[in-house]
Amino acid sequence: MSEAGTKAARPLPSDLAERLFPHNAHVIGGYDPLPLPLPDDSPRFHELAASHGAYAVRLQAVPEVLADPFLRALGRAGGAAHTRPLAGESAVDIVVFASLPQIEALRAQLLAAPDYLSRLAEEVIAVLGAYHRHAFKVRCGGRLLECGLEPLIMGVVNCTDDSFYGGSRAMGEAAIERAHEMVEEGAALIDVGGESTRPGGEPVAAEVEIERVVPVIERLAAELDVPISIDTSKARVAEAALRAGATVVNDIQGLAADAELAGVVADAGAAVILMHMRGSPGTMYDQSRYQDLVADIVRELRQALGRARRAGIDAELTLVDPGIGFAKRPQQNFTLLRHLSALRSLGRPLVVGPSRKSFVGALLDLPPEQRLEGTAAAVAAAILAGAHIVRVHDVGPMKRVAAVAAAIRTEGAGSR
Repeated sequence: MSEAGTKAARPLPSDLAERLFPHNAHVIGGYDPLPLPLPDDSPRFHELAASHGAYAVRLQAVPEVLADPFLRALGRAGGAAHTRPLAGESAVDIVVFASLPQIEALRAQLLAAPDYLSRLAEEVIAVLGAYHRHAFKVRCGGRLLECGLEPLIMGVVNCTDDSFYGGSRAMGEAAIERAHEMVEEGAALIDVGGESTRPGGEPVAAEVEIERVVPVIERLAAELDVPISIDTSKARVAEAALRAGATVVNDIQGLAADAELAGVVADAGAAVILMHMRGSPGTMYDQSRYQDLVADIVRELRQALGRARRAGIDAELTLVDPGIGFAKRPQQNFTLLRHLSALRSLGRPLVVGPSRKSFVGALLDLPPEQRLEGTAAAVAAAILAGAHIVRVHDVGPMKRVAAVAAAIRTEGAGSR
């Protein structure tokens, strides 16, 4: 069958053309061409390595009617692929192994093919472009967060009496003092929350959250020269916090819990951190079964980005968080950290929050108070995989860990 005749051969899903990434394309391996100074004696080293290094890009649930001609074209371009049929479906999962010149050759072959088929090549090209993007500028009110090769530290201030780590709890004046200390230690932004989202945590009424966080945010917005984030999934709380001076909304449920929250964020022109989670703090461990952990998280974060887009939130104001510890068993968190770079396929700044969480305790058999070193290892791993922001309780120590991890990743570029 020719590529040109593919479109009419068999019906395709009616909504396929409407999805930005209809086959959930994501990079699962490949050369990482960081924008580093080039060796004097090899001015084209990185350019050549990036062009000819192999990438592995996964495409999910590709209809067989598209897969066959796509794979033939990929073979002619010099690439290779692994395919896995999906039980009970006329579709396959494909992992493409190819260099950038081979992928460009694939696209050239499919330019005159039917739209559905040519879009497969475009999807691979687009996801590689997202994967290679390292620098972002996120406007937070009158301030700018520059997310690049130097990781930023987000300090956690919990205005609660039941957060899982007792050392993070601070109300009123104590919370304000804690935030000032964190900024002095190097925090680039402060995340204020008024409800514990620990596993099994009891929900808190919006009025209680507002009473806890608004006075603190008002003071911090006036006294600190860093963006203030409100950690909430409730539209009413976010609206009050944004009026008080917060410029970022950190939503653990990715705009899925409160139908009005996305509109509040859009109307305020605020930035938003979209975290991956399933269920609620009380039920999330019951929803920790995944068909494919990393691929499912990429897909569900793409859906969160879609919710933001449809609400009118500027794409350049969105950040993503894989949700370490949320609806994930201990082993799954280690798997996620090991394959974290796949989330760069989303093309947005990556926020990671492993601080003192239970997966560290499960491995080391230690309570939250003794998980500092385990947290440091997780922070280093996240940064080596490309995390832009790490959300932590211990700003000073993690700032130092982040600096060393970033220097390793960039071979010392920009380090003192």
